[in-house]
Amino acid sequence: MKRACIVLLSLSLAACAAAPKRDLDLERLRSEWRALDNPADRQRAPLEADRVDEALRGLQQLQSRDPNERKHYADLAELRMEIYSATAAAAREGERLEQLEDERKSILLEASRRDAELARLEAEKLRLQSLARAEEAERLRAENDSERARSAEVAAEADLARQEALAARRLAETRTREAELARMEAELSAQQALSLKQQIAALRPVSDARGMKLTLGDVFFASGQSVLKAEAKLNLGPVLDFINRYPGHSVLIEGHTDDRGAEAANQTLSEARAEAVRAALVGIGADAARLKVTGAGETQPIADNGSAEGRARNRRVEVIVEGAR
Repeated sequence: MKRACIVLLSLSLAACAAAPKRDLDLERLRSEWRALDNPADRQRAPLEADRVDEALRGLQQLQSRDPNERKHYADLAELRMEIYSATAAAAREGERLEQLEDERKSILLEASRRDAELARLEAEKLRLQSLARAEEAERLRAENDSERARSAEVAAEADLARQEALAARRLAETRTREAELARMEAELSAQQALSLKQQIAALRPVSDARGMKLTLGDVFFASGQSVLKAEAKLNLGPVLDFINRYPGHSVLIEGHTDDRGAEAANQTLSEARAEAVRAALVGIGADAARLKVTGAGETQPIADNGSAEGRARNRRVEVIVEGAR
């Protein structure tokens, strides 16, 4: 029995001696490489991955039992795995940064789009606000214009009413003045007619070198006019009686003026007044063949032209029955 156990032990030892020795460093490195290696990182660092594979194959194929040499290869494999890992990590970081950059650009682009859209919306908002303000301003302007127009219309109506009232008041005042003036003129005319009638009645012929003479004063004519007043025409009967008192004698009707105005104008006025008296006498029955007219103008004054009274006396028409005594 003891012999059998010894035999079995020997066989086991022999089997162990015959079996290859495990390379623990290689197994460790391969385990680490499997943990590191992946298709994505291989694409990121293909050259570095190939160098790691090459180092592991070299370590596996190494026949030397020299610990230093094996350690060199093992260290080389570890270094290349570190390089691979760092290169892959750098590539991943670059990809991440690139992705972040793309995302940043995308975000910026989207932000730009949004900014542009916001700007467009803001511009549209401003346009609508501007349009609204313009419409409101137009509405207010129209309302103000309408209000101003109404105010102007009311003011115009009020002003028109005031003007009409003023015009009516002035018209009433004018009519009152006209009525008063007409009354005064009527009174004056009556007074003048009475005065004229009294003057005519009071006329007394006088004798001078040329014959018998009646003098008709300035009251027979309007100022500066050559037309006999109506009341004068109606009261020329005594003058007609005077000339008819001397039949067969010619009658000279002679006009005179004061010295106011131009001499030629005064000459013309004197002749015209003499003619007016002749026409009036013919009109009431005088023999036109006996009547002749002349004008002396301002050349034969009978009073001083320096006073109003003297000028009034100089403005006259003399009716002379020539040769009568």
